[in-house]
Amino acid sequence: MDSKLLLVTMTLLSVLLLSACGWGDKEEEEPAEAGADITNNLDGSDKLSGEEETEAIEETALSLEDITAGLKESENPKFPVGSNAVVNASHTDGMEGAMATIKAAYDTTVYSVSYTPTNGDPFEENHKWFVEGEITPVGNQELVQDADVIIHVNHIDGMLGAEGAIDTVEETTVYVVDYTNALGETVTDHLWLKESELETEEESDYDTDSDDGNSDSQ
Repeated sequence: MDSKLLLVTMTLLSVLLLSACGWGDKEEEEPAEAGADITNNLDGSDKLSGEEETEAIEETALSLEDITAGLKESENPKFPVGSNAVVNASHTDGMEGAMATIKAAYDTTVYSVSYTPTNGDPFEENHKWFVEGEITPVGNQELVQDADVIIHVNHIDGMLGAEGAIDTVEETTVYVVDYTNALGETVTDHLWLKESELETEEESDYDTDSDDGNSDSQ
């Protein structure tokens, strides 16, 4: 009798132990599986966020066609399309004194902007020029002097998406030009030169007869 009771007791204990082990394994597996899913989701979300951010930046980079579509072509510019003019500005190295060919002329508002480049380059002060559409105001501000703006073009590295402030505002005629600079580099579709930064050969004090197509100040 005692042997049978002992056998029954041992059998019940074994069943209980096996059940407890199975329950413990189940509870340990579920959190691990859920944790793996969460990790994968986070990885996927991070990757997707990065892709979406990159696409968003690329979408804000306006093309020349995008920009000029919103501008009014000048009906009677001082320098007609196809004509030549001497550059009297130094926005970039080797520009000043170069002979330029006029590609387009628009009557619009031009802005100079100081901004912090997005690529870690030093603060850019009084960059010339931007037109409406290339910059947008932050919040409900107007495009006036000292207004905070965001830049939507990438004339130079680090410009696209940068935040800055308007330094100057001017109504004028702006030009798209091709030219060869003093370094021998051909620049096409340069944006922008305003009318006062161009001169006829007769007006210019630069020597425009140099062999390389560039000009030296007399």
